[in-house]
Amino acid sequence: MNEDLKYLIDYRRGKIVKGLGIGCSLDNNIVFKRGQLNIILGHDNVGKSLFINWYFLNLALKHNLKFAIYSGENKTSYIFRDWIQMLAGMKFTELGECDIVQLYERIKQHFVFIPNNRLYKPQDLFEKFEQSKCDAALIDPFTALDREMSYDGNYRFLNAARELVNYTGMTLYINTHPTSESGRAGNLYPPGHEWNGHIKAPLKDHVEGGKSFLNRCDDMFVIHRLIKHETMKYYTMINVEKIKDLDTGGKHTNLNEPILCEFNNGFGFKVGGVDPLQSVRIKQKAVSNAFPAQTSFDDILSFSEKIKRMNEQNNK
Repeated sequence: MNEDLKYLIDYRRGKIVKGLGIGCSLDNNIVFKRGQLNIILGHDNVGKSLFINWYFLNLALKHNLKFAIYSGENKTSYIFRDWIQMLAGMKFTELGECDIVQLYERIKQHFVFIPNNRLYKPQDLFEKFEQSKCDAALIDPFTALDREMSYDGNYRFLNAARELVNYTGMTLYINTHPTSESGRAGNLYPPGHEWNGHIKAPLKDHVEGGKSFLNRCDDMFVIHRLIKHETMKYYTMINVEKIKDLDTGGKHTNLNEPILCEFNNGFGFKVGGVDPLQSVRIKQKAVSNAFPAQTSFDDILSFSEKIKRMNEQNNK
């Protein structure tokens, strides 16, 4: 009960801790808060994982957070390739090999990947998340789990997820897909609209598994992209559908006013013209910064371990 009274007094004195932002206008609507259960919704192939991974990279580097990721559909090596390119602000193929190793080690210290060579039952995956001692975790996507596909099964899963975040203080993100209905003709922009014929973003009620996900989560946002539009395909749209606690930061987006995130040539998104990764980038050298052709992979690994030890020493 003392915790309740402390909260009331802190609230009255304006001492409630706000969520963490990444340094752009996205922070007006979405912030990182500890001990939350958050749902991400979006159609397939709109770039949900790319956006989520970019967002996590910002949080990790700016606030020294650590993430545990279960990616059931994407190879870890592909994710690191995208991260390295984003952090370098250069095309991956233009980077020197030494830079690639240094960037890899810099990023790796913030992320733990759960092997995706098997399907996990939710409780088994939650145990691995807890053992990781990370600040946050991601299930990408929910359909990659060995789960019970029923209304009651969804509630059991969500109750277990809620127990995990309450017990550990970890924040859990769950990437989900919408129902088939959301992709049918009735969910296309109508004639006369500037995006006539393109599919609309799913509504929050379209989440696969029903409203149990919306009912049990803290925050929920929808990621969308007009993948066949000549110009809009380069913009990821974010609709914030639920913020449980407005006092600690974040707010809903207005109807038909999504947050627009520019693709930025694959170097991480720009929001409102701001590239939030710019503040944590270290200028990289040109492609000439490469290992000699005769360098063995074992020697490259030794160099990587040296960089890892240096990073660990610097973090002490």
